[in-house]
Amino acid sequence: MLLNRDDWYETSRDLDWTFSYVDPNEVFPASWSGAGDVPADAWQDWEEPFRVSYRDYVRIQREKEGGVKAVGNALSRAGVFEKLDPAHLASAHLHLGGTCMVEQMAITMQSRFCRFAPTPKWRNLGVFGMLDETRHAQLDLRFAHELLKVDPRFDWTLKAFHTNEWGIRAVKAFFDDIMLNADCVEAALAVSLTVEHGFTNMQFVALAADAMAAGDINWSNLLSSIQTDEARHAQQGFPTLAVLMEHDPERAQQAIDVAFWRSTRLFQTLTGPAMDYYTPLEQRKMSFKEFMLEWIVNHHERILEDYGLKKPWYWDDFLRSLETAHHSMHLGMWWYRPTLFFKPNAGVSPAEREWLREKYPTWERDFGYIWDQIIANVQAGDVPATLPETLPVLCNVTHLPIGGACAPHELAEHKSEYKGKVYRFDSHISKWCFDVDPERYADHPTVVDRFLAGDIQPMDLPGALAWMGITPDVMGDDVYDYAWAREYVNA
Repeated sequence: MLLNRDDWYETSRDLDWTFSYVDPNEVFPASWSGAGDVPADAWQDWEEPFRVSYRDYVRIQREKEGGVKAVGNALSRAGVFEKLDPAHLASAHLHLGGTCMVEQMAITMQSRFCRFAPTPKWRNLGVFGMLDETRHAQLDLRFAHELLKVDPRFDWTLKAFHTNEWGIRAVKAFFDDIMLNADCVEAALAVSLTVEHGFTNMQFVALAADAMAAGDINWSNLLSSIQTDEARHAQQGFPTLAVLMEHDPERAQQAIDVAFWRSTRLFQTLTGPAMDYYTPLEQRKMSFKEFMLEWIVNHHERILEDYGLKKPWYWDDFLRSLETAHHSMHLGMWWYRPTLFFKPNAGVSPAEREWLREKYPTWERDFGYIWDQIIANVQAGDVPATLPETLPVLCNVTHLPIGGACAPHELAEHKSEYKGKVYRFDSHISKWCFDVDPERYADHPTVVDRFLAGDIQPMDLPGALAWMGITPDVMGDDVYDYAWAREYVNA
């Protein structure tokens, strides 16, 4: 007679054994498990809400796969992709190039949970997480591969992480650290709790809504399907936080505060421009700031309160950054468009500019005059004046351009000296992240550090482009060929 699942499930997911001929600390070294000073029996309280068996998991995932494939096949036959707004494609290129191989990296992180997590319940859930991440990477690759025939830039879905492109290196700097360099406990707090349960809502829910409005039903369907998995394995963060708050709350506070700020800076780059500039105006559902306030700020505040954590000490600066930081990042990305592997949309036509003023009351004061000069240069036929001549200074924590992280065009210098070397940062918050654990960041040079060290030859912008793998066939330029600037002639 077959047993009901409830009769055997608890035993199967909590199966463990006592080691008789080897020290448990050698089987689960602290450098991998991250258990630290938490007593071994405390991990017995680790509990996750998703009670799923392998049979149920396979059945559900099979249904998801069938749905994604059916939609993709139908839309491919209808030629939907070829009808999309060109500006929307920048979002797809940036998302796939910046995140597909992150999903692949997450397989390694989840496999570490399977092997080294300090409780068998967690190790069991890690198996499903590993399968999830495998599915996500394969979905992205399949989606992109089917579009190569109409847009060769989708090759960067796989290629990007094998180049030195500066934005991709910033993504790698973050996820290499919190996925591949972190122990299980820290990875659960930084990735499962902070990134997956918080910020990926923006990447997979907000972008899915914008993609659907833009008519890109296939990509919207793919994003939504991935997010249903994220909601499950992201749960590994909450029980880990609960255990840590009982035994080492200071460690939990610091780990989450660092991860939250670094996540903020990265998603200000990945998602902010996509929502506020690349999505066609009539199809925008929410501004980046509105989505952050509703989905991230309120969500994070509830987590902090529920678990007895304090708001990050930099909370007020973070809130101020929602008004300006991603606008600075967008401006920098558009200015340095030859260094991108996609064509960005300036997103500042007269109508778009009115929308920006409505959503961000200080936008005109902070950024309007810069775009006015760019418009004047374009109208005068001097497009070269809108292009860079050198490389920007990059932050030694985020690997993103310095300036505008907390305030528009901030010029205050934030630096630390460590072992005789000076490190520079985009804000006092990134400086704090460095100062609490300098060994973590000290030996990871930015693109500009490598440039100054002579690793990039010749030492000029063309040399840097060649080193980054940016060739003329993919080199970014304004997606509308500056038509938006010419609208101002009669505005």
